[in-house]
Amino acid sequence: MASPGAYRRGFFRRLAGEGAAFLDEIQGRPQIPISDLSKVPDAELARQAPVIREGVAILPEEQQVSARLPGEEMAIVLFSREPAHLFIFNRLNGRTTLGQTSRELSAEMGWTEEQSFAAVKDLFFRLVRLRVCVSSNFVREPGNAPG
Repeated sequence: MASPGAYRRGFFRRLAGEGAAFLDEIQGRPQIPISDLSKVPDAELARQAPVIREGVAILPEEQQVSARLPGEEMAIVLFSREPAHLFIFNRLNGRTTLGQTSRELSAEMGWTEEQSFAAVKDLFFRLVRLRVCVSSNFVREPGNAPG
């Protein structure tokens, strides 16, 4: 059972995240809720350049790759150490777009671009939901809400 302090820390982390998102909105950088991420068109997702959040400790293990979020004691499993997962993960540098990663993965693995983009998108969504990864350039066009 989690301690009351752990619940408070979680609350304040979520509050800080909401505050940061609000400031981005005020500065003209629209944000999208994680729950709506799957509604973003693939063409728009392909232009995103994800990066690992600052302060996240990446923990390579024998069978999997895990991470420890800032202020957390427990590590979370990110993905199994499959070649495709490692290939994608190593390109989450804030400069390489999901589309570029997909094309490179397709050439590396001999997959179709559709297969590659699906793999890239799946891992990206997983890492975003786990709060490990963010897009370094996610700016929505005004009036271009998912849906």
